[in-house]
Amino acid sequence: MTDCEESRRLKEAIASAHGLVFDCDGTLLDTMPIYYQSWKRSCDEVGLHFPVERFYAKAGAPVKDIFQMLIDEQMPGKLTAEYCEEVKRRHHAEIEADGQLAGPIDVVVDICKRFHGTMPMAVASSGWRDHVLSGLERIGILHLFDVVVTACDDGVKKGKPAPDIFLVAAERLGVCPTKCIGFEDADLGMQALKDAKYHYASDVRLMHMYPRNVEKRQHQEQKQPL
Repeated sequence: MTDCEESRRLKEAIASAHGLVFDCDGTLLDTMPIYYQSWKRSCDEVGLHFPVERFYAKAGAPVKDIFQMLIDEQMPGKLTAEYCEEVKRRHHAEIEADGQLAGPIDVVVDICKRFHGTMPMAVASSGWRDHVLSGLERIGILHLFDVVVTACDDGVKKGKPAPDIFLVAAERLGVCPTKCIGFEDADLGMQALKDAKYHYASDVRLMHMYPRNVEKRQHQEQKQPL
């Protein structure tokens, strides 16, 4: 692990863990910039307003839940979340067809590779199951996980920030939640991990080599005078 405060805390926590559970979008796959494109195109088409700051604040919640929230606030009774979700699926497919595909978040994927075979691991994602599976397969890491849980699975009654998805993941791994470490990139996901009583909740956004942190450092370096 790259040496930073979060990595040091994580190293200490892993020493007494029995299972690892990872969010997917923004944690294993660098999907968030692409996802906002599909959100913006979809909302523009159906007449909803969803600024980028709110997109990141709601990261981790199921797509349908976010659309329902926006509809209730802005256009009650005029749209359905199901219709809006299909619009978003179409726009996302068009973006991928243009060749914009999410790559791995190496600093997190490296952890998966390091502990594969030494303790059970799961993915717990609010994303569409077909997208989660295809994305993990495309970057060559699907085989690392014993369990993949998505928001549509039986037992997941409520999406993040409810703890359901992380509790189901721990149950399917056969590991007590208090012996699991969860990895997240979103405030709602971090809350879900805490409410699930996980041994440790790792905020991957704090890792030195997380993509947004790398981009920020590069931007700052470019602004510095020679």
